Amino acid sequence: MRAVILAAGRGERLSPLTDWTPKPLLRLNGKPLIGYVIEAFMEAGVDSFIIVTGYLGDHLRKGVEALDIEAEITFVHNPDYRLGNASSLLAAREELEGEGHFLLSMSDHIIEGKLVEAAVRAFRGKPLLCVDASPRYLRDVEEATKVLVDGWGYIRKIGKGLDLWNGVDTGVFHLTDEVFKVLPRGYIPPTLSDWMRRLTGFRVLKACDVSGCFWLDVDTWDDFSWARKVLRDGEG
Repeated sequence: MRAVILAAGRGERLSPLTDWTPKPLLRLNGKPLIGYVIEAFMEAGVDSFIIVTGYLGDHLRKGVEALDIEAEITFVHNPDYRLGNASSLLAAREELEGEGHFLLSMSDHIIEGKLVEAAVRAFRGKPLLCVDASPRYLRDVEEATKVLVDGWGYIRKIGKGLDLWNGVDTGVFHLTDEVFKVLPRGYIPPTLSDWMRRLTGFRVLKACDVSGCFWLDVDTWDDFSWARKVLRDGEG
């Protein structure tokens, strides 16, 4: 099984830290953000990765290679990274040729191996998104991508502006190659959430309940400070 890690974004909300350093290489308690992600996947038995680069791509690649990780890592560069994270997943499509299913994560979500293990165990041939019904470390509900899960476990709505919701998107997916087939040829969705919204229309995107698992989303200076405190206190 392979895991795709989207690591192409500019990370403007963490400027000036990200003016010269790719966001995934920013260190928290001595470890780069992307290091936490890779470590979690490897704890779950995944040892093959596709890392999609963009902003400061060469710098990011050298930084990841310097971590000396005992895993198979393929780097794919997304020259259109400014178009959003959906374009980065599309950039990995050719490398995923022949893969029936794959895991997907953001590079700035600190996660634990148990969350990835849940995504592996819950897979039944349909794409799924790991959802937390009671996120312990969520700082800003308004900024979070929320989901509405129906009684059969399907995600019916996804987005930041939902009035009615019962879970939060953790940024970890277990997808099938079918996700590429729901897009019109040449179309690039503005965001990954817009892409997943197309799946909800076909009622094929399942929710994997990972409530109780540790995860943190690091987007802003407040997030960065909060993550540092949580990790320093040994809560993660």
